[in-house]
Amino acid sequence: MKSKIQLRLLILALTAVGLGLAIHKYLEVGYPFIPRQQIAIWTIEAKVSFRATGGPVKVKLAVPGEQPTLGILDEIGTSLDYGFTPPGAQNEKTGFYRTVTWSREEARRGRQELFYRVDVYKRPSSMDFDVLPPPAVLDPSYMEEPLSVAADQVVSQAKRYSADGVTFMGQLIQLLGDSTNQNVQYLLEGAKSDLAKSRLLLNLALKAGYNAHLIRALVLGESSSSQSLVPGVLILGDDGQGDLFAWGNPQPVEDGDILAWQRGGPALIELRGGRDARVEFAVMKRQLPATFVLEQASEQQSGSWVNFSLSQLSIEQQNSYRLLLMIPLGALVVVIMRNLVGIKTSGTFMPILLAMAFLKTTLLSGLILFVIVVSAGLIMRSYLSRLDLLLVPRISAVVVVVIGIMVGFGLIGSRFNLAIASSVTLFPTIILAWTVERLSVLWEEDGLHEVAVQAAGSLVVAILAYFVMGNGTLRYLVFIFPELLLVVLAGILGLGQYAGYRLTELIRFSPLAESQAAKEDG
Repeated sequence: MKSKIQLRLLILALTAVGLGLAIHKYLEVGYPFIPRQQIAIWTIEAKVSFRATGGPVKVKLAVPGEQPTLGILDEIGTSLDYGFTPPGAQNEKTGFYRTVTWSREEARRGRQELFYRVDVYKRPSSMDFDVLPPPAVLDPSYMEEPLSVAADQVVSQAKRYSADGVTFMGQLIQLLGDSTNQNVQYLLEGAKSDLAKSRLLLNLALKAGYNAHLIRALVLGESSSSQSLVPGVLILGDDGQGDLFAWGNPQPVEDGDILAWQRGGPALIELRGGRDARVEFAVMKRQLPATFVLEQASEQQSGSWVNFSLSQLSIEQQNSYRLLLMIPLGALVVVIMRNLVGIKTSGTFMPILLAMAFLKTTLLSGLILFVIVVSAGLIMRSYLSRLDLLLVPRISAVVVVVIGIMVGFGLIGSRFNLAIASSVTLFPTIILAWTVERLSVLWEEDGLHEVAVQAAGSLVVAILAYFVMGNGTLRYLVFIFPELLLVVLAGILGLGQYAGYRLTELIRFSPLAESQAAKEDG
């Protein structure tokens, strides 16, 4: 296989792998491609209060699980002198009904309070998270007359004007709002509360043959100190997707910010050893960085992509990698400026190192220090060359002098509180010393003119690399999606075989092309 074909296949493979891994991480974990994106977090506190009758106490509370649009970030139970049993691991069989349990061998008579807190986050996109619906069984009373007759009449009328479960529920809710209908009046005699009315809807939907179950939901809006659960009926279609209906509203409820707190189960709260149990809810909404939230959520999942994220490293290591990962982008800038534009630089890595040095200071401070220190170093080199020193001792002496100049600037900046001068201490010493050494060798070999050309070209490329390497969006992308560096590598390889005219050469030969065109016209 020819080298060009191999190179093209390699470029395509690197691009496909890099973009594929980044897109997969976005879909799998939800990492956003836009930095500083935030995700809504709701902290929900459920306060369970009851009166203990003396003796052993056991309290079981139904709690929410993972859902397609909302995920569980963290959950904890608190109490005074009570044992707490957290919910078990959620799976497709137990996800619809989870409980926490408080227990105590002996509780004093009187009011008791228990607390359960859960952090819920809004998923960036609806995930494929399916759980088996809880078993729903028709109430036996709806199989006996006269209740069964009234239910059959209402169900038959609703089905006559409906085509599926969604339209059936809409028609049913409208029929149950007709207070002049005798069948409706009879059905509503025992349904006074919202929960009882929702159970009526459930039984009528089951009697009609639809796959339905009762849920109790919490509407997640802004912060609220007092909130209660809203009962509703979920109608499941053949595709497993559900539509939620609440009493009095024939249209499905939008479930974007609705948390299904309880799906199935015997009751919201089960109490033994007490009475007058009550549950109150308080909700607090806040915004947190998307990467932080998704990493916290993914840590609970084994084998998650987040286990291979650089965010799992220490802060010191993260800061090092944030700078290190920008070097390939700087290299791409150098390749473009040298191979396409035609700017001469002093070596391949010198502009990258200078850009890294500028990132440690402001650009203006870095340029001033670079010009002053390098000029002083080259002047010292010119003086030392008159002393007939050998090359290596002469360059070593220049390096020592440069370091001395940098130390002097640091002392002056500290003494007179000069920001520009004091920032020299942040300027990487080895980079500046190596730059002076490189230019000194170039002076020995090619003369002062070539030093000026390459130094100016290196500064221009370093400034461009500085803006690229310092770009916040690019720094975020390569840190969260380091696999995108494979795409950068593919771009560098793609430019590796470019043998056409550079931009500077086109400008240089433009007069010749114009004169040749004039001759042809003449």
